[in-house]
Amino acid sequence: MRIIAGKYRGRTLASFEGNDVRPTIDRVKESIFNVIQFGIADSKFIDLFAGTGSMGIEAISRGASEVVFGDSAQSSIRLIKQNLQGIEGNYRILNRDYRETLNSLHEPVDYIFVDAPYKLDCINDIEDIVKKKNLLNKDGYIIYEHDIEKKYRLSKDFYVEKVKEFGRVQVDYIKPSTHVVAVTGSFDPITNGHLFIIDEALKEYDKVVVVIAQNEEKKSFFKFEDRLKIVEEALKDYINIDIQVCKGYVFEFLNAQKIGIIARGYRNDVDLKYENEMSAYNKEHGNIETVLYKCEGKIAEISSTKVREALEKDLTIKGLVPKNIEKLLKKLYEVRI
Repeated sequence: MRIIAGKYRGRTLASFEGNDVRPTIDRVKESIFNVIQFGIADSKFIDLFAGTGSMGIEAISRGASEVVFGDSAQSSIRLIKQNLQGIEGNYRILNRDYRETLNSLHEPVDYIFVDAPYKLDCINDIEDIVKKKNLLNKDGYIIYEHDIEKKYRLSKDFYVEKVKEFGRVQVDYIKPSTHVVAVTGSFDPITNGHLFIIDEALKEYDKVVVVIAQNEEKKSFFKFEDRLKIVEEALKDYINIDIQVCKGYVFEFLNAQKIGIIARGYRNDVDLKYENEMSAYNKEHGNIETVLYKCEGKIAEISSTKVREALEKDLTIKGLVPKNIEKLLKKLYEVRI
């Protein structure tokens, strides 16, 4: 293991024997610093699960103005100190876990590098602390290295701007969300038409919050908890989605969430008239704006009603709903009837 670039380029770093600690491999490290190369000079860099200290030392070598090494293991602290011998820079070494390390910070930083043990679910804790303490500068990243099979979902306050893959390793670059939109509906059930709206919204917004509404005046076929289960399964591979449920007025829910825009779809003039009426209502009562996407072609022929009718007649729902929920829908439909 070595320092790749900068003042200390080529210097060899000591590492652990065995597989208990998994350092970031050179090609992953090089890719990460290529992504942030224009921001690393004079930056503040936090190495949360520092291990050998390789990432933080690379940041020092490339001109970071301040580096914090955090690790809860005494063995890691000893190795970091060994690797820092002869390295000049403004740095701190904290024998603390990731929560304590973040909570010790009092000013925003530029980069928070997270290379946690792959079995540890910590990213939601990290985003919560970062949000609460406003720890990330405008152009900064939480850089999250994890196993490619690991699935997680961020809150509406953060989104994944870019993803890099290296075999079994994935690196996500996470930023605070600045443009958030809600896609609302009863989702009775979710269809490929809904996915079209979500996909279109993701082209324009950092984060899409899917709000499953319970309208007491509109009787739904699928139970509320079943609709939630179906939506979660349908969207399980989306990374910049947050799923919420709302049992009151949608505009009140969105006001409480500080979301000021709804994305909806329409298929024809009848739909458009209805959506314009709802748009005016939400604007008047909640100061909520609405953006509309026109569904055309085969998408325009899809509706939740059509899906339910197909289920009732034991017809195929292929092409009407996401492929990964076809069996689940049929199962829940049979239970419901």
